[in-house]
Amino acid sequence: MLDGFSSSKLKTLILTLIIISSKIIFANNDITRLPEGVSIYQLDNGIQVMLIEKPSLPMIGINTVVKVGSAFENFATSGMSHMLEHLLFNGTTTMTQKELYDATDKIGGYNNANTSEYYTNFMMVTPSENILEGMKLQSAMLFNSVMPEDKFEKEKGIVLEEIAKGFGNANDQIERNILPIIYKGHALSLSTLGTYETIKNMNRDDVYEFYKNFYVPNNMIISVIGSFNSKEMLENIKEIYGKAKPGVVKEANTYGLNIAFENVPSLDNEQNVYHRFYSGNNTQLQLFFELPTPKNLEFYDVLNLVLENQSETIKNELNQKFENAIDGIEFKTREYKVKSFLQVTATLNSENNINSIKDSLISKLGIVNFKLSPETVKTEEIKARTSFLQNTEKPHMFGIYNADLFAQYGMESILASYSGKGYDAAAEEVTQISITRDPLIIVQHPNLLSSENDIIENQLPKLFENKNGGATVIAKESKGSDILAIHYLIKNKAAYEEKYGKDAAKILHDIFGDRMNQPEVQKQSAKYGFTFTVNDNPFIPMDNIYLSPEFGYIRVEGLGDNIKNSISYLNEQMIAFIPTEDEFMTATGKSKMPSMMGHGNMAKLLFDNKVNEIVYEEEKFKENKTPLSYENLLEFAKFYFQPSNMIISVVSKETPESINTYFANFAKPIPEGTIDNPAFVKEFKEISQPINVNLEGGSEQSYLYYGFQKNIDKNDEAALQVLSLLLSDKIVFDIREKQGMAYRMSTGIDVVNNKAMFNINMGTRPENIDKLIPQLPNFFTEKYLGIVSEDEVTKSVNMYLGRMMFRRLSSINQAYYLGYSKYFNNDIFYDSKSLDELKKVTKDDINKVAAKYLSVQNPVQIIVR
Repeated sequence: MLDGFSSSKLKTLILTLIIISSKIIFANNDITRLPEGVSIYQLDNGIQVMLIEKPSLPMIGINTVVKVGSAFENFATSGMSHMLEHLLFNGTTTMTQKELYDATDKIGGYNNANTSEYYTNFMMVTPSENILEGMKLQSAMLFNSVMPEDKFEKEKGIVLEEIAKGFGNANDQIERNILPIIYKGHALSLSTLGTYETIKNMNRDDVYEFYKNFYVPNNMIISVIGSFNSKEMLENIKEIYGKAKPGVVKEANTYGLNIAFENVPSLDNEQNVYHRFYSGNNTQLQLFFELPTPKNLEFYDVLNLVLENQSETIKNELNQKFENAIDGIEFKTREYKVKSFLQVTATLNSENNINSIKDSLISKLGIVNFKLSPETVKTEEIKARTSFLQNTEKPHMFGIYNADLFAQYGMESILASYSGKGYDAAAEEVTQISITRDPLIIVQHPNLLSSENDIIENQLPKLFENKNGGATVIAKESKGSDILAIHYLIKNKAAYEEKYGKDAAKILHDIFGDRMNQPEVQKQSAKYGFTFTVNDNPFIPMDNIYLSPEFGYIRVEGLGDNIKNSISYLNEQMIAFIPTEDEFMTATGKSKMPSMMGHGNMAKLLFDNKVNEIVYEEEKFKENKTPLSYENLLEFAKFYFQPSNMIISVVSKETPESINTYFANFAKPIPEGTIDNPAFVKEFKEISQPINVNLEGGSEQSYLYYGFQKNIDKNDEAALQVLSLLLSDKIVFDIREKQGMAYRMSTGIDVVNNKAMFNINMGTRPENIDKLIPQLPNFFTEKYLGIVSEDEVTKSVNMYLGRMMFRRLSSINQAYYLGYSKYFNNDIFYDSKSLDELKKVTKDDINKVAAKYLSVQNPVQIIVR
């Protein structure tokens, strides 16, 4: 349900319909006329259809309600309905995302959707003459979406941004606090958006299975409003929507509406009072009274009206008693078939007398007169009918307002709103209510941090450069976190490996990881909840942030319960760590295993080597091909696995100063011969003339690199990064989506220090090479870029920042970026600053750097056929 819209509107069943073979037969002898222009049908495949003719409208709106939302999810699938809503706009079996958007624009259409607890609603509004094309687009989205794998992460980023926005909103925080309490044990306790972790860990195949289960015609209700002939419209709906195959909606126990709730505790039970925090300024005292299931849905409207009329009086009386302690009182009903509540919220100016205020408020509610005058009831009838008719003139709003009624109560629940009848019976039903039962109570306290400045101050990381053989420590306080995240970035890996032997760091890290997983060690460390990650896995996409010869790492995550002792234990293990010869032999055997898996794609290897040779400077340190000996490993460990060679980043709930004291004894004398180089960044070679390389690779796929180099002003770096995003989207869309000549490819602008490489790097079938070559120079021109709008810039930046935020969600990843920023840029804030700079980029900045740098010179073209 969208904020501000009440699902209690437009309610009461005034007739019972039996729908057979697309004809309406009334169930009783008292035949009630349908409103003029309204008809109801059911297609053979199960779709229910309501048609509302409005000849005065120049547009037609079709709303399709799919009966699935967050109330059909569990902790594993939380947010999946909402995620699916996003994904259905990413392309169908016959249209790419851009083609879908372009087709909608071409017909002057409005194509949108929204998700709530019991439904996902899709709306399409077009000029009357174009509605058939709009219906075809919507039908394709509903039944033939493909959810492209390459769009999945992008949509995750967008949803994560929505969640982040909610976390910054006090009202959303209050709602997140309420739902798990009042709907404990039911899927209604889950947020419609999902959580960081559920969205982060969601995979495309699970969402696709969810889609195929719920997006079947017999789980859908269609309403159409506008200027049309109902007979013709019904035939069109049959043709466009009616051929979809019905399905069996499989609902797990956690999906159904028959979930048993825990009984609302009595006031004698201390668990009946819950305390939560949110980032507001006032304490919120909230009372929740369970409501009986009403006979008339207008019951909720009438109840809200009675209490709204009483709110000012109750507030004034309580303020007289408690010296203006109450800033406001608000009533609202939460209405679901499974369980409904009356929510009473008192906004307090302080927490003094809070228990007495609660008792007085309950007492006042117990003597409220729920009787409404006949005139007031009649006025509500007229207002309800007027509101309903107003919404029929806004077809997309009709769907938004009524989707919840369609999904929970069926189409017939809508019909009463044409007449406004039902309020008399509801008004009588409300008089029977008595708010005397002890409520469930939630107290929402303002956040413990005293001010916004305190929050910012406490979240800023701090750097400690410890001397006398100690480590560099970066500590960030994350209030409320129960995780201790420690990231050890170990420097100078390539330099020491060049001296002592190939893969020395990998073998040493494997030994340490195996040591920490031994049963006898686990017995000691189990109380800290430690998990260790000690080496890269190139097959896991997120791990590619570690594929650098410059450093090794150890990631440690544990419980934040006993941080001082946890760090002390780790310090002891690392200081005392000396590999045994048996451990060395085991780890050496493990490191050789990947080489037994074959040589891979030789053409791709040839291509990558050639690109590396032509485009980049040589590595600063040469690979030592001499097999590593046990003696050399010990020498390597003495220098490499040394506190002074480490940057340790810690994210926890403790203050930075406290964390640094815990590492006071983590130090060793610095051995003679220690290397202390700054991080080496592999730079681009100077390219002063065109380069054209053609090689035979003998593979089923050819490989192509095209690029050119420009010297840049460092002040242009942020704008160039956004330009890179814009160009990449256009070029990839052109080559892959329009021409179908690539599966995966990378393109854009890579910047290292004062040089930028504008480039395309891709694999394609051999026959495509000659088609692509003439196109390549045109991709990096102002003409190809076109006119850039501010919206395009905002979209590209937000999409990128969403992906970057995704990578920085966990405490351990935050710790990684702090250490990386220190080692490679000597500034622990470098990462956050560079992301902030992107937010400042405007379309004028893009046009400026495009004019400055988008001209091909001395192109590099490397082809392996």
